[in-house]
Amino acid sequence: MVYEALELIRSELETYVKPLADGITVNLGSIAAVAGTQANTILIGLVHLEEEATLKNTSPYQRNSTTGGFDVRNPPVFLNLYVLISANYAGSGDYETALKLLSRTVQCFQQKNQFTIANTLTDKIFDDAQALMLRMTVELYSLSFEKLNQLWGTLGGKQVPSVVYKVRVVEEQAEGQLGAGTQILSIEGIRKPIPIASE
Repeated sequence: MVYEALELIRSELETYVKPLADGITVNLGSIAAVAGTQANTILIGLVHLEEEATLKNTSPYQRNSTTGGFDVRNPPVFLNLYVLISANYAGSGDYETALKLLSRTVQCFQQKNQFTIANTLTDKIFDDAQALMLRMTVELYSLSFEKLNQLWGTLGGKQVPSVVYKVRVVEEQAEGQLGAGTQILSIEGIRKPIPIASE
């Protein structure tokens, strides 16, 4: 679901920016390879992901409505994605345009911060049942100067106007199940007499 989540964000941002700025492209990719070489380009790249710990304790047993029993399946992993959105520019004359694109990006996700397949216009076709249930929230994530320096140092590219967003919560679930069991209808046991200590 990582690709599907980022593609929804890309599609939404492209839909928002295109009418405001002609000739703009919004792509998925790493800014490290192209920083300072392409004009009028917004790049969306994944820089980190983490597991959402608060949703980790779910049961592996799921009721099967067909058999009345239970299916055993490892619970899904819920992820938070940290996404770097960069407004790339080629020369000094394009820097002003890059700043305007960055401003439009912030406006886009301020206007709409909850995404599903149903509420986002996209030309991609998602036929996976899990993708159709994708629900996520996008929130601005502020980095300190030190962390920002470390991020761009790790990317190894020239720093360009950019913003980091935290995308919560993307669900990952593998196909198949580990096993199945029947429903427990009664509990039987042997009651043992409790010995009484003699005086």
